[in-house]
Amino acid sequence: MARVSQSAQPRPQQIWRGPLVAGLCFGVAYGVTQRLLSFNVVELIRFGPGFDVQVFPGTSLESMKLRYGAAEAEIRGDLELQELERQQQAEAKKRAEEAKQAEEALKRSAAAEPLRETDLPAADPLPAPEPLLAPKPKPKPKPDPAQQPRPAAIPAPLPVPAPQPVPTAPPAPQL
Repeated sequence: MARVSQSAQPRPQQIWRGPLVAGLCFGVAYGVTQRLLSFNVVELIRFGPGFDVQVFPGTSLESMKLRYGAAEAEIRGDLELQELERQQQAEAKKRAEEAKQAEEALKRSAAAEPLRETDLPAADPLPAPEPLLAPKPKPKPKPDPAQQPRPAAIPAPLPVPAPQPVPTAPPAPQL
C-alpha cells in the first residue's frame, strides 16, 4: 500500500486574513480622521469669508398675501372634481350642438316637405274675399327630398385639455 504524503495534499488557504487586514486598515483610518477632526482646525487655518445668505429668487408667500389679500380661499387641488366639471362642460356643449343640429334638420325638413291637406288647419266656412288687384304668385316646384344630397355629418368638437398649473420653486429657508 502506498501512502499519500501530507505534502502532496493542497494546504487549505486561510481566508480570514484578507478581511482582517482590510478591517484593520479601515479602523486605523477612522481613528486618524477622528483625531484630526477633534483638533480645532478653525484656529489653525484661517479660511476666507463665508458665503452670505441670499434671498431665494421668486415671489415670497408674504408678498403674495400683501398683494392679493390674506383671506383664505378654496384651493383647487382635487383632480377628480376638476375632471368631473370638465366632463359636465363637455356634455353640455355636446347637448347644445345636438339641439342646434336637430333644429337645423327640422327647419330643412319643414322647408323640403310640401304641406298636405291634412296638415292644413280647418278652413273657415266663408272664405275671405281675395283682392282683385294683386296677381297670384306661381308656386315654385318643391324639390324631392330623396334627390337632395344629404349634408355631411359635422364631427363633434375635440375636447380642449384644461391648462395645467406651472410648478414653482419652494421658498428659501429662513435662517
